[in-house]
Amino acid sequence: MGFDCGFDIFPALEPTEENKRAYRAFLNEIIAKYQDTYDKEGRRDDGKVLELPGDPQAKWPHPHSIRFMVGECPSVPANPNHCGYFLRFSSKVSGRLTRCAGPYILSICDIARRYFGHKVHFWHELNESGAEWQCGGCYDWNEVHDMGKELEALTDGKTTSIQYEELRDQH
Repeated sequence: MGFDCGFDIFPALEPTEENKRAYRAFLNEIIAKYQDTYDKEGRRDDGKVLELPGDPQAKWPHPHSIRFMVGECPSVPANPNHCGYFLRFSSKVSGRLTRCAGPYILSICDIARRYFGHKVHFWHELNESGAEWQCGGCYDWNEVHDMGKELEALTDGKTTSIQYEELRDQH
């Protein structure tokens, strides 16, 4: 049990050239900010927060996502061509193992707002006032999980075209 918070991208990004450029800039900013960040409350033994596709030290390798190793390990698609699969960034933020995720979610939400503006909708399950989406998001969990499965099937376990070294060395 516990409660989640996060943000949704609604409506979903269309994979237009403009959105792909914005998404690449979004990823670049995330990587620049967090590639050398360590958090003793994170999920990795070494405390490293960000796992990139192809990372040889990855605790749970994900060939298609950039994963934050805090809370429930929220992730974003690593390839700008897959920007339309980015629906939600969230985690439980209550309890000993997940409370450290909250500040990261807020930070990534702020970064996302710079690139995607009004499409970014922050939500928190403890929000008891306002619109229904403000306490549970714009999508239901089945939609979010189905989109994740589609992305995984699309990449079929292959490392995304944006490799770990390429992502890491850009910054």
